Amino acid sequence: MPTSRSLWSPALLAAACALSAHSQAAGAPDMLRVALHADIASVNPGVNRDGNSDMVMAHVVEGLVAYGEDLSIKPMLASSWKANDDSTSYDFKLRPNVRFHNGKTLSAADVVWNFKRYLDPKTNFQCINRYNGKIGPALQEVKAVDAQTLRFSFSAPAPNFLITLATIQCTPWIIHPESVAANGSVSQVIGTGPYTFAEKQTGRYTELKRFADYSALPGARDGYAGNKQASIATLRFVTVPDASTRSNGVLSRDLDVIDDVDPDTIKVLKDKGVQVEVQPTPSWVVLQVQTEAPALKDVRMRQAIAKALSLPDVAEAAGKGLFTPNPSVLSPLSPYYDQRSKAWPAYDPVGASALAKQAGYKGQPISLLVANRQERVQLATILQALLGSAGINIDIKVRDWASQLDLYGKGQYELAIFAYSARLDPLLMYESLIGDKKAEPTRQWDDAQASALLKQVAMERDPARRKDLFNQLHALMAKEVPIIGLYNLPVVTAMSPSIKGYKGWPAGTHRFWGVTRAAP
Repeated sequence: MPTSRSLWSPALLAAACALSAHSQAAGAPDMLRVALHADIASVNPGVNRDGNSDMVMAHVVEGLVAYGEDLSIKPMLASSWKANDDSTSYDFKLRPNVRFHNGKTLSAADVVWNFKRYLDPKTNFQCINRYNGKIGPALQEVKAVDAQTLRFSFSAPAPNFLITLATIQCTPWIIHPESVAANGSVSQVIGTGPYTFAEKQTGRYTELKRFADYSALPGARDGYAGNKQASIATLRFVTVPDASTRSNGVLSRDLDVIDDVDPDTIKVLKDKGVQVEVQPTPSWVVLQVQTEAPALKDVRMRQAIAKALSLPDVAEAAGKGLFTPNPSVLSPLSPYYDQRSKAWPAYDPVGASALAKQAGYKGQPISLLVANRQERVQLATILQALLGSAGINIDIKVRDWASQLDLYGKGQYELAIFAYSARLDPLLMYESLIGDKKAEPTRQWDDAQASALLKQVAMERDPARRKDLFNQLHALMAKEVPIIGLYNLPVVTAMSPSIKGYKGWPAGTHRFWGVTRAAP
């Protein structure tokens, strides 16, 4: 494992450069400087995405519908919709006079073009299987009925289509065709959101500019729906990998907003006048298990690893009371969570050691991949110690986030620490986990019974029946251990005293429309 010097020196150097660029704008009330732990993965919506990309690009692009503050699905670019009796067809009416950033008016033809692009395998849309029939019914046709009306037709009933359409991680964001170059690349995305994309400097920052002709909905801010009128002229998302550098930046007023605040730092920041908001979310930190790896193919070995980990102790050591231990896709915030959701192999390091030996384990190192973020490396050492107490030898491999994301995409790891941003319906999380590893290496759970249950819940609308199916999936997960849930994360956001109007929500994503920054 690298020493702290070799791990953090490059990050600190990059952060110093970024903060130097920021401090030049420190006196500008019309710029908001937001620290991110890593560059956004892509400006191409839904392609090579991660949580940072989703959050930043949600200020630039919009979907037909969106989750509201109360986690119901509400209009966004669509003003209304109606399904037929068996949910095989949906008609959407678009809001009139919505403008793209290039000044052109949104039409049904633009939406049809977007869906054809997303459904083209060459686009590499990460959620294509939710529309092509591999997960749930196939979207057979998207048709412009007239200039403002769309019809989506499915091969079979699709009662949860709106959930899929609104998912924050894979919304089919609507962009103008001029966003896409002849070779299919996207470098200057043209959306309809409250901000336009301005520039991205790798390792430094991504900058957005307020869109003067934004077509805001009336009323108040409401999740990713509602009124999204921007107040601040420029959003600058600065890449600052090191947690202490981020904290020092908000204390020195070189940064306006930071998140991923270390629990030990919260009181220090508050005592020095920094605003701190703690928002519970379903965001889920996990130990990914590559079930195809030779060391982990035997389910007894995976069960041994689960038994070696005391989830309450892991959560307490990592989060100092802020994190909620949880092995289940079902968050305690979910209406589908009940006593069944707590089932998991009991903590038993002696039993874990015996089970590992039954699986043929002889003490050989098992690698644990982790991003070079201070809190993630700390978690890796906690897991290493607990597994070591059960005789399971862990070799920590620290990589930068982009490298870990690449290895995750290829399925090239044994164990890995990973975090899934908040999925606002459990179906979306299970759809991200379950599937054919050969076709999609990011899948954690390649199992026929799990796939069959997933198909059932994807077709189910009744809440009580959905609850039962979700908990059947969890019971099967507790038996097969294709992934080990550790805890749910709150979003801890620290802000300069000059920031007004910021508000968190259960999705855990920042929304900077409606936020203001007073002059220092």
